[in-house]
Amino acid sequence: MIFLRPAKPSQVTIDEIAVKTNGDWSWVYAAINLYSRLILAVAVFGRGTDPAAAFLHKLTEKHEISETVFLVDGYSYLTVLSRLALSGQLHYVDRNLIEK
Repeated sequence: MIFLRPAKPSQVTIDEIAVKTNGDWSWVYAAINLYSRLILAVAVFGRGTDPAAAFLHKLTEKHEISETVFLVDGYSYLTVLSRLALSGQLHYVDRNLIEK
């Protein structure tokens, strides 16, 4: 996992994409501070893990995100955010930055 300098963002958007490398599927996750447009973290996960939970857990270890609102595109993220006692909401409009 790659982290940039520690931050305390008010809104973060996260997303993932499946990529196939050498015949194997992996998930690439990214988190971006919505206002500063800084990439907070990028990580690649293989099969057999709960990548969203692992990614968000590592994010909590590096950045002060206890009061951050996460803008996500699926209910599965809301489940993980709830398990980690983080705040999130389904939001499609402001997520354009991470979709690009």
